[in-house]
Amino acid sequence: MGHQVTTAGLTAELAKEHRILVLGGLAVISHGHSRPTFDGDIWLDPSLPLNQWSDAIFSLKNKFPDLRFLEIGNWQVIPESQFNEVIERDGVFRIMGASQPLDVFRAPNELLMEEFEDVWNRATPLDDGTRLPDVIDLLVTKQDTGRDKDIQDIAFLENKAEREYREKLPAASEDDAARMLERFLTPSVAELALRHPGAKVRAMALQFLQEMADDGNPYARDILAALK
Repeated sequence: MGHQVTTAGLTAELAKEHRILVLGGLAVISHGHSRPTFDGDIWLDPSLPLNQWSDAIFSLKNKFPDLRFLEIGNWQVIPESQFNEVIERDGVFRIMGASQPLDVFRAPNELLMEEFEDVWNRATPLDDGTRLPDVIDLLVTKQDTGRDKDIQDIAFLENKAEREYREKLPAASEDDAARMLERFLTPSVAELALRHPGAKVRAMALQFLQEMADDGNPYARDILAALK
């Protein structure tokens, strides 16, 4: 039997030679949210051709023979001959045999593979060689899952993003502020943007609030009513 590796050690081993972004609960915790997590989630650089991407994974098994690679959902071991096919279809698989399960993504929820470069460049380097996506990129990965824990994570991440915008938006140039609003916009942020000196920024905020009010958002309606 091989020596069991920790999930953190497994991730660090991959990060020695490949770009790794931390996702899921560990990423939310790293952003300051206090909650338990029972597995890890990482995004292994999808700019690697699929064969090289798979080779990186199987190099782990050479070092840690007890690892098992499972399909998400049916939890069956993936035969090596079918591994590429499963990854192309699912975009993710699970590693078992470390201290905790580790889900490895080639195509994460709500992010395109070609977006990896931008997400990587916005991310914060961590001590183990991986990077932590910024709060908005992480927020994107939590959308439309319907899971209770993700709903709670979304609330935490949205609150953190709003705090960051309250700090940065007033001093941002018109172009920078507009780019910020294109990435993340809530009624609270739009209300702040209405006081920005840039006309383009104020127009974006006003249009967003009108659309939200038309969709029945009471907060947006209150903000617009206060403007009259």
